[in-house]
Amino acid sequence: MPSPFGQTIAQVSCSTGVRPRRDRRRLTGKPLRLPAAFRLEQLEPRLALSASSGIHPAASQASVAHQLAAITKLAKDAYVWGLCPESVYRFGKYNELISDPVNQLAHVTTPAAWNNASTNAGDSSVLYINAGLDLTTTDLVYTIPPTNAQFQVSQIIDAFTNTVADPGTRTTPSDTAASFLLVGPNSRYSHQTSAVINGFNFKVITIDTNRGELLVRLRANSLADAASPQAAQNVYDQVDTKFYLNTLQEFVANGNKPVAPAQLTWTPTEAQLHEAQKWQNKPSDAVAFFKQVGEALKLNPLPTRQTGIAGTPLRQVPAYVIPQPRANQSDNPKGVYFAPSSGQQAALAALKPLGLTQNGFTIPKGWGSAQIDALQKGYELGQHYIDLELQKQIGSAASTNYWVSNNTTFGVFPSTPEGYKNRSISTTAGGFTEMPEDGFYAAAFTNNASGTTLTGDSTYSITFTQPQSSYTYSQLPASGIIPPMVKNPDGSVAGFWSVTVYQPDNAESAAPFLSQAAVLNTAYSKAVAPVISIDPTADTITVPKSAVGPLKANTPIMFGSNADTYGLVANTAYYIATPPAQSGDTYTFQISTQWKQTLTSSGVPIQFSGSAGTSVDFTTALVGGSPLTYGVVQQVSQLGSMQVADGSLKQNDGTNPAFPKGSYTIWLSPTLPAGVPATNWIPTPSTAYLQSIYGSTTTVNTTIEPILRMYYPQPGNLPPSALPLPRGYGSPKNPKLPSTYVIPPIVTQAG
Repeated sequence: MPSPFGQTIAQVSCSTGVRPRRDRRRLTGKPLRLPAAFRLEQLEPRLALSASSGIHPAASQASVAHQLAAITKLAKDAYVWGLCPESVYRFGKYNELISDPVNQLAHVTTPAAWNNASTNAGDSSVLYINAGLDLTTTDLVYTIPPTNAQFQVSQIIDAFTNTVADPGTRTTPSDTAASFLLVGPNSRYSHQTSAVINGFNFKVITIDTNRGELLVRLRANSLADAASPQAAQNVYDQVDTKFYLNTLQEFVANGNKPVAPAQLTWTPTEAQLHEAQKWQNKPSDAVAFFKQVGEALKLNPLPTRQTGIAGTPLRQVPAYVIPQPRANQSDNPKGVYFAPSSGQQAALAALKPLGLTQNGFTIPKGWGSAQIDALQKGYELGQHYIDLELQKQIGSAASTNYWVSNNTTFGVFPSTPEGYKNRSISTTAGGFTEMPEDGFYAAAFTNNASGTTLTGDSTYSITFTQPQSSYTYSQLPASGIIPPMVKNPDGSVAGFWSVTVYQPDNAESAAPFLSQAAVLNTAYSKAVAPVISIDPTADTITVPKSAVGPLKANTPIMFGSNADTYGLVANTAYYIATPPAQSGDTYTFQISTQWKQTLTSSGVPIQFSGSAGTSVDFTTALVGGSPLTYGVVQQVSQLGSMQVADGSLKQNDGTNPAFPKGSYTIWLSPTLPAGVPATNWIPTPSTAYLQSIYGSTTTVNTTIEPILRMYYPQPGNLPPSALPLPRGYGSPKNPKLPSTYVIPPIVTQAG
């Protein structure tokens, strides 16, 4: 019988040897159309897979084949529906081991880089704060600093990856701090948008599931001079540490004020790191996967049309509360709010024959190896199906210069076949996708019709031209201009945009990874702090505290112009090889010329892994009259609006027609191209670079994946915009333009 997803079992072969897809943290895809209903329950009664559906000895070969085909078909659909709750559940278990205890904020002290855990597909233009939330019996108070001081957005996500709220600069602009009451569906306050408790007026945010995630993104310029207010360390000290998460009881007992945490960061033990490995990637085994889905369901009863503030007129819903998809469309004639994840009961009921219910997952009674094999086959079919849908988006992106994005349906998903598929695509491709109004993402996998992957061995350019002062409808979409963003009254960008280079890998849930090659560009770094001493016997070096960021094993550092006196190379990255011994504000450690990350099965270096190479052999102590200076390398894995604002990203002078006067070109290349300002260069991982670390006989992977992010993009009703053009704008009155802005192409340059 036909699949509800438009393909039959015969059309999608299970003999393809498809490897389970990882759920990367980036956003891809366009709105996808599916059949009108999720009718898994239409399986023929004679093929019913009840708890007693073992194969009867007298069953005919035909009926056995039909039953196994039905299991496979249902397992495929169960994967599509269940991937998101499994992902949130697994991500929470992983984070509790390596990041922070539940209901505690984990402050990441530095922007994402190849040498820290940060978050999936971490953005080097922000500081992250995250927390796993358990609101089953606990109400929390979440306090944020003034949203006008530094761009911020807090994404609050339920157990089905729907964004339920997004307080921040866009939705809650304020010069004062604000405290929100975070509650679960069982809280006495869950049906309110505000509550006065002990004389304090709280804004209430109800999460429609017991468990969820909180992810904060706070703009920070990782490439700024250490003295700049926008420098990451200063943003961390002055803004990041002003976010608080307390229990309601703690907050009230402290006189309606937030309570500072005992610690801001956690360092996992070796035992925790080892235990976390089993939660890092999606299981390859179907039974293990569906058990995780079942555990997620036991913790999170499905929301209903009565959960939280359901039924509240949309005009009364605060701007920071995200309603169900299509809330303002014709299928919501009363114009009321419903919890984003409500309406899934029928879909889950259809999966009961597989043993998956609100009470968890149990292998049906009477099942044997044949049925388990059929379950596995369907599980792999589901993964392959979602992979194929992702590939379709890449192949149909010529009109957007091969940048793949979604500006409408990601971030919150309807409880429909299209919604279930889109949320699985989102999780597979990007994890916790934001509302496009907060953060618009576009990824590039190729730059041509043949689908050739982008590689770190090649040289590419991306040129952003200056926009016109105004556009008529006929001039839209505007192609290749500087990303259109919301501006402050002084003309500065309220949020930010940036281009980041990653290395993808299908087998790793934490991928895509930032590349260690980012250390090759030291144009944004300064080696100005005097080295205190060198011990040739212990081969250690002692340095003062860095103003750029923390000193730890794997931190890249460099030395100043006098480095050759000590057998070192100036302005070249070395790595702290051993955990530094701290004494006050001084740090003592060994250094190495290499840090050897662990490779995936396909030859991609895994972020936040590995160990140092051979330590440098110091042959002399500090020489009088020949001082040695050092500094932390500010790694260039991204460039964008913050570098435009501080003048680091240089404009083209127009002497080359391919690069118009006043435009900005970002270069992606393994080495600095001739005539290009170093501040415009993002280094890429080439075969030569990787084999210099791993050896010429090691198989390495140099595939790269650029991602362009726009935080707080120009609204769609003010074109050009990456967001949808509203109905009724321009001529014709119902335009078909998906957006009025097209990102410039990635151009391959002669090597």
